[in-house]
Amino acid sequence: MTGVVTGLGTAAVKTAADFDSAMSKVAAVSGATGSNFDSLRDKAREMGAKTKFSATEAADAMNYMAMAGWKTEDMLSGIEGVMYLAAASGEDLATTSDIVTDALTAFGLTAADSGHFADVLAAASSNANTNVSMMGETFKYCAPVAGALGFSVEDTAEAIGLMGNAGIKASQAGTSMRSIMTNLTGDVKLSGYAKKDKISVQYFDVETAELKLAEMYVTGYKAKLKKDTSYKGLWTVSFTLKEM
Repeated sequence: MTGVVTGLGTAAVKTAADFDSAMSKVAAVSGATGSNFDSLRDKAREMGAKTKFSATEAADAMNYMAMAGWKTEDMLSGIEGVMYLAAASGEDLATTSDIVTDALTAFGLTAADSGHFADVLAAASSNANTNVSMMGETFKYCAPVAGALGFSVEDTAEAIGLMGNAGIKASQAGTSMRSIMTNLTGDVKLSGYAKKDKISVQYFDVETAELKLAEMYVTGYKAKLKKDTSYKGLWTVSFTLKEM
C-alpha cells in the first residue's frame, strides 16, 4: 500500500512539474507576467478540468498561440474554441492550434472568433469526406488568397468540403483553390471587347471540382455570368474589361 501511495505522489509531483514547465514556456514566449500570467495559468487548469485534455496540454496549446502572436486576452478568449475543436475532431492540440491561429489571421479575424471558426470547421468536416487536419492543410494554401479577396470562412470551408467529396483534399485542394481564386482576380484585357455581346471564360465549379467554360455577357465595361458560378452560389465571377 505504501508503494502505491508513493507512486501516486511521485506522479502528482511530475504532473505539477510538467505543468509549471509548460506555463514557463508560455510566459517566455508571450511575455505575460503578474496577473496576466496568473489568468493564463488559471485558464489552463480550468480547461484541463473540463475537457479531455490535461492542464499541461492546455498550456502547450497556449504556447502555440503565443508563438502566433496572440496576447493574454487573445489566449483567454480563444483557447476554448481550439480545445473543443481538437476534442471533437480527434486531432492533437498542436495541429489544431496551428490551423485556427493561421486561418484566423488569413481571414482578418480575431481570437474572439475562434469559437465560431471551430464550429464552422467541425460542421464542414462532419458533413463532407474530409477531416479537420486535411482542411487545415487546404486552408494553409488558399486562406491568404481567400481572405484577401473577401471570401468568408463559411463559403471557403463549404468549398473545401465539396472538393473533399470530389476526392480533392489537403494540399491538392489548397493549391487548386489558390490557383483558381488568383486567376479570378484583376482586369481582363480583350482586343475589341466593346464590339462583343459576350465573351467566353473559364470558372471553377466546386460541385464537380472541374474547370468549366461559360459565356459572360458584356454590358459597358463589365462582364458577368448570368447565373452563379458554383454550387449554392459560393462565388460569382465578374470582370472589369479594358482595351489592350
